[in-house]
Amino acid sequence: MFDFQSIQRSARCLMLHRLRSLLSTLGILFGVTAVVAMLSIGEGAKRETLEQIEQLGLHTMIIKQNNVAEDTSSYAKRSSGLTHEDAHTIYRSISNVTEYAPIKIIKATIPNTLQEMAPEILAVTRSYGTIKSIKMSEGRFLCDVDQQNRQLVCVLGHEVAHALGPMGHPGKTLRIENAPYQIVGVLERNQWKASKNLFLANKNLNQAIFIPLGSEGPLASPLHPDTKVLSEIILQVKPHTNLNQTSNAIKSILRHQHGDYQDYQIFIPQELLQQANQTQHTFNLVLGSIAAISLLVGGIGIMNMMLANVTERVREIGIRRALGATKQDIMLQFLTEAMLLTLFGACLGVLFGISFSFLIGYLAGWTTVVTIWSVVLSVVMASGVGICSGLYPAYKAAILHPIVALR
Repeated sequence: MFDFQSIQRSARCLMLHRLRSLLSTLGILFGVTAVVAMLSIGEGAKRETLEQIEQLGLHTMIIKQNNVAEDTSSYAKRSSGLTHEDAHTIYRSISNVTEYAPIKIIKATIPNTLQEMAPEILAVTRSYGTIKSIKMSEGRFLCDVDQQNRQLVCVLGHEVAHALGPMGHPGKTLRIENAPYQIVGVLERNQWKASKNLFLANKNLNQAIFIPLGSEGPLASPLHPDTKVLSEIILQVKPHTNLNQTSNAIKSILRHQHGDYQDYQIFIPQELLQQANQTQHTFNLVLGSIAAISLLVGGIGIMNMMLANVTERVREIGIRRALGATKQDIMLQFLTEAMLLTLFGACLGVLFGISFSFLIGYLAGWTTVVTIWSVVLSVVMASGVGICSGLYPAYKAAILHPIVALR
């Protein structure tokens, strides 16, 4: 349909009015820039959310202890908080739960070299490493013997070990609240990202110190007394488990254990992922609609210019018709001109959109991902707008009678 000669001829015509042609493409340029930039922001947010939820574990459920320190009700007094017994009862009673990892966050004084980093001290069991698929760069992770014997040993996150320098290797001793914990392992660097979403917040394993659950007794102080209350419990479930039924069964057990007092919250990463995907889909629709409106405005600008071209070039159209050009030839030329304007604006828009995406990511600290499909989609949308914008002016030029055009 669009042969080389018609493209060459249309390009020459557009070059006669460079400034007007450039100005008419601005709408398409801004529209395509908006499409590429918005889709890259949306795709980046989607991938970041997926990474954070995968860090939590798709086949896991998390029970977190609520802060009930100020609750003096009779229900609160009847509850002993989230305990290791709760975790064991859930594991024993629900067949879909294949593993559990009790976690207690410890408040304690750490060496001066770690004060600025403020690493989190976590009392955990061997199963924590299994559920989290923890990999070691040096030594080993905690084992059942460490917990059973309440041994004063610890495993360091990668950044903690690096901050300690020569004293951050297996075999060295780390003093926590003056208690000597022997380092038995160092974790590999973890690809952790901070999350602004409270529900997706995941512990930074690079800045953590792990000790056996039960060995935290020497770290107790009047300010931070030792208790049996856990901070959270991570449950690993079988794939394809009905999470709602499992969640209801857990709630039933905890309700019985805690005397009908709900001092806990249950989080299901898989459900969070579905909610995040739904939110992201809505977000992409809104962004796409805004970008589509920008392209539509750009298309109206091109149509106005093409109509002005038809009016100015009535005599040229008449001469071409008199020399034997058909209606299809005239229509093809004006359609080609509209397409060239659109594609020129689309190409510039893609370049601006990619640059703008990276600029937003750099300045705002967001994750932006430019995908091939977003570029192709924006160019296809722009091409469609170009054809639609050029159809009426091209048709108007084609139906001009040669005698009327030459008058």
